[in-house]
Amino acid sequence: MDCACGSGADCGMAAHASFAFNTYWQRTKAAGGTCDFAGAAMLVTRDPIPFVLF
Repeated sequence: MDCACGSGADCGMAAHASFAFNTYWQRTKAAGGTCDFAGAAMLVTRDPIPFVLF
């Protein structure tokens, strides 16, 4: 979280790490990111929301 928040992620309203990780990726995808989330985040090619069970 510290790396993402310190590297441009929107952490002001982030209640969940997934929001911070996503905004970090959105802001750094063109230039490439440098954060290593040690398995706490993964890049997906499909929207995972339809597969989440509540």
